[in-house]
Amino acid sequence: MNTNDLLKSLYPISVRRDVCLKDYCRYKTGGNAAAMVFPKTADELKRAVTALKGVAPYFVLGGGSNVLISDKGFSGAVISTLKLDKIELKGNLCVAGAGAKISDVIRAAAINSLSGLEFAVGIPATVGGAVAMNAGCYNKSVSDAVLYVVTENGVYKKGECGFNYRASRFLGKETILEVCFNFSPAEYDDIEEKIKAYKSFRKNPKGRSCGSVFKNDGFFAGKVIDEAGLKGKRIGGAKVSDEHANFIIADSGATSKDIYDLIKFVKKKVLEEKNLTLLEELVYLGEFE
Repeated sequence: MNTNDLLKSLYPISVRRDVCLKDYCRYKTGGNAAAMVFPKTADELKRAVTALKGVAPYFVLGGGSNVLISDKGFSGAVISTLKLDKIELKGNLCVAGAGAKISDVIRAAAINSLSGLEFAVGIPATVGGAVAMNAGCYNKSVSDAVLYVVTENGVYKKGECGFNYRASRFLGKETILEVCFNFSPAEYDDIEEKIKAYKSFRKNPKGRSCGSVFKNDGFFAGKVIDEAGLKGKRIGGAKVSDEHANFIIADSGATSKDIYDLIKFVKKKVLEEKNLTLLEELVYLGEFE
């Protein structure tokens, strides 16, 4: 079966052709996808991934943070999880779809006097992406609150997920359909105070960005980039933030190539100046070289 017939076979799952991806990523840059698939349920997401895996190139896209899409676009199918945004609470447990925003999970938990993810309130991610890369800050990680994860291959208890710093067994290998979080009861006012405090700590720079570009793996990336004198460095429409050097801000006229070239320049200078290798936290989609 060729790719076109394969995509047709996904009906009634919505499939669109030649879709501009700028509207689906936080940088608002990049070209078109040959096709975009919009499952509405975990079963539909599983069906789409299972059908495409090993047969045609595909990429699962959540909220579009931590991804840089090539100006040339992507020749395969992009599967959007944005419609998988259900959040269900029962007792101390919360089951959230892959496309639910982490911030919405935190808010739903708070309303029900449940605590455990307040530190992540400023992370611009959906549940699937945040859990797959084990997002975190302030020496805490999203995996701290995970009970189990459901993918196209089955259910994994927390200890089976391979969580590590900005990593899990799922990253680039399996697609997260939904996640069950195990929260702790707490006073509503105390939870709100935590949320307020974490929001004051984490003030993301103004402008379009994907969040942190580089991992803080053994050292603080923003600090060494700053020490290398790169705050404010610009290539085309992309600029290292003056507020936080681990953020790259895209102007309205920026291209993905501008951002990519600036990332490579920053990596080269930090290696030369500090003898440290920066590792990207973001993911590249499409061809850049």
